[in-house]
Amino acid sequence: MLGITYLMTAPTASLERELKFALDLRASLPDLEPLVGAVIRLPDQLLHTTYFDTSDMRLWQRRITLRHRSGEDTEEGTWTLKLPVESAATTLERTELSWPGPKKDVPAEVPTLLRGILRQGRLQEVVQLESMRRRVLLCDGPPLGELDDDVVTVLRGARKGFTFRQVELELEDGVDRSHAKSDARVITSVLKALRKAGAHPEDEPKFAKSIGGLRSERETGGDKSVEDVVHRCIVNSLGRLLDHDIRLRLSPSEPPQEAVHQARVATRRLRSDLRTFASVLDPVWLRHVTNDLQWIGTVLGSVRDVDVLEQRLSLSDPSEPLERVGREELSARLSWQRRDLSRHLGEALDTDRYLQLLGRLHAAVHALPVRPPPKSSHSGSRPAAEPAAAVLPKLVRTPWIDLQKKVKKAGRHPSDRQLHRIRIRAKRLRYAAEAAQPTVGRRARRTAKAAERLQTILGEHHDAVEAERWLRREGPNASAVGGFAAGLLTARQQRDQRRLRRRWRSVWKSLGARKNTAWFR
Repeated sequence: MLGITYLMTAPTASLERELKFALDLRASLPDLEPLVGAVIRLPDQLLHTTYFDTSDMRLWQRRITLRHRSGEDTEEGTWTLKLPVESAATTLERTELSWPGPKKDVPAEVPTLLRGILRQGRLQEVVQLESMRRRVLLCDGPPLGELDDDVVTVLRGARKGFTFRQVELELEDGVDRSHAKSDARVITSVLKALRKAGAHPEDEPKFAKSIGGLRSERETGGDKSVEDVVHRCIVNSLGRLLDHDIRLRLSPSEPPQEAVHQARVATRRLRSDLRTFASVLDPVWLRHVTNDLQWIGTVLGSVRDVDVLEQRLSLSDPSEPLERVGREELSARLSWQRRDLSRHLGEALDTDRYLQLLGRLHAAVHALPVRPPPKSSHSGSRPAAEPAAAVLPKLVRTPWIDLQKKVKKAGRHPSDRQLHRIRIRAKRLRYAAEAAQPTVGRRARRTAKAAERLQTILGEHHDAVEAERWLRREGPNASAVGGFAAGLLTARQQRDQRRLRRRWRSVWKSLGARKNTAWFR
């Protein structure tokens, strides 16, 4: 444990957008002034950087880095927490939170934001670097970005003494995002010149290079056994949950809609997968984990339901000015409800129950709690060790049969509740087929896509039903214009329900086609 204290300081938030290049220590950078118009040489910097993580690298497993750096602008140094951002851009994009302060004082917000990932894990120094940085500012009128040429030496860590060179082009906010042709042309010219000088694009941060890359939690040679499949399902869903856990903690009073949605998907998918593979898992562990997943999924779902309702009420433009005013009133009611539910979500994320759930799942990644072989088994082989290719069709068949039964029981005129149950079974079939896809291939992918289409249509129907129910409950309590808007919106939800009821049968029939089900029947 580090001899450090926790200091409460307001962070500075920004979005870092940069391109990284590896360059030979002896190579020379090209003259970029003819390309960009003006190059301003900035003072060189000698940087000392210390990266922190747990002993099992929990932050880096999520592509998160925490560092303290001195030698830049502040006298005592700066703490920086970098979070990856999902983006289709060619630049490496990360959300960057910074706090001024000395190395001995970790900002108090850091363990709070990272609580879901750290849990009982303790931060410690992992590696120390020294960097000689040469800097130039690229200008074409307004600044385009800063080009940093770093020669980095590992002072402490597993690769002590290792020296490498990394060139970073950090773009100014707005550059190449506004699609301004002039900016794009200049940046493209700079990149071509760097490549011509021998610079090779790379996406590894300095921390990754200093430790020799990502240390995987478990190396696998593919899904050979059922245990491999279950392990992959847990790793993927736990990873998704943890990636969005920190985003939920960044803004607990107004959690981002996408973070709520993705965290909820992670809990529901994992609960469904564990149910599919229940025959190979320890029943006591399974009962505890699935109950806790259902609990936190419900808490997340309450916030997500409000977000979906808000989206449904905004699907069409108001036909009259009075309806617009009424919608604003209804939207204000939803906002109030979301704030209240978000508070409950924030409280749930800090409970021992939730943190222990994450701990159980983390432990299962390293040692899957599998069901022991039956006493009647003479071979002593465990069900989880059976070949995935042989067992998966049987496991996918179970949710398919369950779905068939629900459709048959619903009859020609199913109730809203029955359609919702059919949707849940379709989703379970989809998740089971997706779990089998790496082993079975495109046949399982076809099944998953067909099940997803049915799930989507019935999901939209359920959303319309829930929207109508909310409007009927809130409309009488609203003002005259609010009630007027609620009446118009209720009629639209009813029309959507009738339209979706007409469609779902054909989609169900398509799902049952032999090309989608032959491989597991």
